[in-house]
Amino acid sequence: MSFSLYYFLELTAIFIILGWTLYWVYRIGQLNNAPIAVMAVSAYLCGYALLNWGWPLILAFVFGAGCGILFAFIPALALGRAPAFAMVICTIALIFIMQTVFRNLPWFGGSLGMFGIPKVKKLLLITYCFVGFFGILIYRFDHSRLGRAAEMIFVDRDIASTLGINIYLFSVCLQVMTGTMGAVAGMLYVFTIRTIVPTYFGFAFLLSITTFIFVGGYTTMWGVVVFTPLLWGLTVILPESITALRNIIFGILLMVTLLLRSEGVIDKRFLRKINIGSKLVFMKIFSLFQKIKDVRG
Repeated sequence: MSFSLYYFLELTAIFIILGWTLYWVYRIGQLNNAPIAVMAVSAYLCGYALLNWGWPLILAFVFGAGCGILFAFIPALALGRAPAFAMVICTIALIFIMQTVFRNLPWFGGSLGMFGIPKVKKLLLITYCFVGFFGILIYRFDHSRLGRAAEMIFVDRDIASTLGINIYLFSVCLQVMTGTMGAVAGMLYVFTIRTIVPTYFGFAFLLSITTFIFVGGYTTMWGVVVFTPLLWGLTVILPESITALRNIIFGILLMVTLLLRSEGVIDKRFLRKINIGSKLVFMKIFSLFQKIKDVRG
């Protein structure tokens, strides 16, 4: 496998995980950008444990994940009851706070970052195993009572409260779960590029992930799965003079999509049409085979 293809597949999987972190909390109407900050925390602490303490890879991974989950849990307690707008502002501020903190701490390399992260064997397989695990987890959630409760919270919080749904606990749990995914994505990202620089975890990164989910469709988990490789692939195959304007292109694409098709390209109605169409095609194929069988009989 060529390096460019490996790099594309690896980053696509990581971006899908991060897209799901935004999707999952937005199921209850809260846009939580904190997983990007959690990603930075877990990446830096895992890298520090590897380079400065000489810890084995698995122990450093568990340490980074644990610190990331703890970091996700603390603000979740305060943001559990926050409205959507307040959560957006607070979590974006959290990203810039963590960027500034790591940029000014000499233990973590300051603005130059950390280099020399050891190479992980079979990283692509490990990454897609995490994608499969998180995908199954979210799919099971969406098709369970919890998924229906989340949809009710999204539609009307007052009605959801009268039905006995604890919105605060629901929000905290989802934020911790997505924080866990963000922590894992952060360490996989570090093992892929093998360097940690504060600018990696900034607004440009957040803009890309937000574009993938809102253009693809935020009402289902499949929008980010389909459009992440498509949009990220464009930045790989287009000339460098155009990819340098990636943030402008993504920003325009995001605005146009939200204005013309607010739920994104792949929404629940789109999936229902595909489901009905696939059933009709299957029935036609089945009837065709039956006619062939009857003729031969």
